[in-house]
Amino acid sequence: MYSLETTRQFDTDIESLDPMVALRLAKKIKWLCQNPKVLRFGLKHMPKDLRGLQKYQIGDYRVLLWIDHAAQAITLYGVEHRRSVYRQLK
Repeated sequence: MYSLETTRQFDTDIESLDPMVALRLAKKIKWLCQNPKVLRFGLKHMPKDLRGLQKYQIGDYRVLLWIDHAAQAITLYGVEHRRSVYRQLK
């Protein structure tokens, strides 16, 4: 099982969500820690400070994260609704 770290941005994002949505996301993130092989593809054309960032779709939300298979760690960067997630990354 991979370890899990969060950024301040992720903590802020998850706290602002409806509690039922946040619970659903938490359950899926726990599943990702146990099944990290599904996380394979990084986002393209990212700024240098976000290089290697990946997304994982959970319903209408996108969880943005980095995964380090060598250290067996997942770092959660943020969570956004699908309609606004990519505008904020530019």
